[in-house]
Amino acid sequence: MATKYTARASASTSRRGQFSSGTNRNFKSRPTHFISLPIGHHVQLQESVKSFTDGLLNCKPALPGLDRGIVIAPRRLHLTLGVMTLENSPGSSGRTLEDAQALLCTLRTRVMELLNGHSLSIPLTEMNIMNPDRGNADNAHVLWLGPSLDTEDAQRLKSVSEFVNKAFSDAGFIQDRRPLKLHCTILNTSYRKPSRQPFSYNAILMSPFIREFVRTPLESHDFRDPVKVEFGTWSVDEIQICKMGSYGPEGEYVSCGCCSLAS
Repeated sequence: MATKYTARASASTSRRGQFSSGTNRNFKSRPTHFISLPIGHHVQLQESVKSFTDGLLNCKPALPGLDRGIVIAPRRLHLTLGVMTLENSPGSSGRTLEDAQALLCTLRTRVMELLNGHSLSIPLTEMNIMNPDRGNADNAHVLWLGPSLDTEDAQRLKSVSEFVNKAFSDAGFIQDRRPLKLHCTILNTSYRKPSRQPFSYNAILMSPFIREFVRTPLESHDFRDPVKVEFGTWSVDEIQICKMGSYGPEGEYVSCGCCSLAS
């Protein structure tokens, strides 16, 4: 009989299952832009993630709550370092896109020092969900891939990401003060119309299809812990400021300014 993966009664409030700093429910103004580490331009990553999500959608019987409407297009894959609400007019009293672009440019020297001659890379070696409704893995809304922090690549990623996030927070651009959660969203029910109904992460983990992707024994797995996966390590060419909800020629988020990471 398949095992159902549930949380331990003594669930901690550690980083497992944290919400991303990309959301702030108390911030009244609607975010307009976000700071991004884009990786969706890598064709091989697009193909592997599409193969994974297509496999989930094609499972028989169908996995509860899964449909194509909640799948993130692989070309849009990225890590978010923070969201911002920016004014349109340069003469306005609030912070503008021009202000954000100027701040990002000033960070390059320190970012390159933190990289110390290495490239900025994102290892996609863990998978999990954000906090599900009522702590029940059958009521999930976001499935993500992300880095474990046990490699040098991941530590450099963490250092650079936290530095950029703090710089924008200290300057008042980012209002959310929660710890940064590095993740790349691949399923999100906020795109489901007309209502945001959850999907079952338990069903995903119990699916025979998932076994070829997961490196973690699932027989007694607690869903609050990420499972080990291997979706590769991907280089980041630049840090971008992207417009929320935008679409470029290939379906990517539109960059409104960037900091090149080329040596």
